Amino acid sequence: MPYCSQCGVSLEKSETHCPLCGYKVPEDLVKPTAERAYPEGQNASVERNHRIRNKIFYTYFMIAAAATMILIVLMNIIKPEHHYFTYAIIIIIASVLYVFFLLGYIKKASIVLGCMGILTSFICLFLDSTDNVLSWSIKYALPMIVPATLIFMAFAMLYRKSKHIRHFIFIPVYICVSLAIEIPIIEIVINYNLYQRFHLSWSLITAISLLAFSGIITGLYYRLPEYIKERLIRIFHI
Repeated sequence: MPYCSQCGVSLEKSETHCPLCGYKVPEDLVKPTAERAYPEGQNASVERNHRIRNKIFYTYFMIAAAATMILIVLMNIIKPEHHYFTYAIIIIIASVLYVFFLLGYIKKASIVLGCMGILTSFICLFLDSTDNVLSWSIKYALPMIVPATLIFMAFAMLYRKSKHIRHFIFIPVYICVSLAIEIPIIEIVINYNLYQRFHLSWSLITAISLLAFSGIITGLYYRLPEYIKERLIRIFHI
């Protein structure tokens, strides 16, 4: 049992001041009244997943680095007239960044989609500029990639801010709606560059099908009985 160093009266272990003289007990001598019965819970899967993700990225990075060095050596030895080696090197380097984004090092989906869209645009520009002439990247690639990136980023932000954030069954709905908007843009770009006209045919059929599919999924989800929803959530974690 501790004693007050001022007046000598006995103290309880949890008392911060002497009940007789009011002398303040040093904080390092005061013990809590109750110990924690159980240790604080920790999610071990987060750390395990982080280690696995780092191993995957490190392994792929080393393979990509080795492949890039081999291609550079072969290109200097063979000195080919075509640009196949250059294309391969650019794609391998870009694939490392794609793997980095897809492994979840960046948490926000909208930022990941934006970075992947910018990366894809630069890849197309680099591949198209290997012969010192920009042709298909300006006419075809960028007019398709930029709207697709903006559309998917917008829907990712809408999904994050919506009430369906925990209902992962709505992710394919958002994807289908995004594709229903992007596919007509693709056909418009192709027809304009080939025939100098704006004409929609197959893209409308595809867009209508995607919208119908997303509507069916949404309708079924809201019309299903609650016990079936609960079972789907437990089985598919949706």
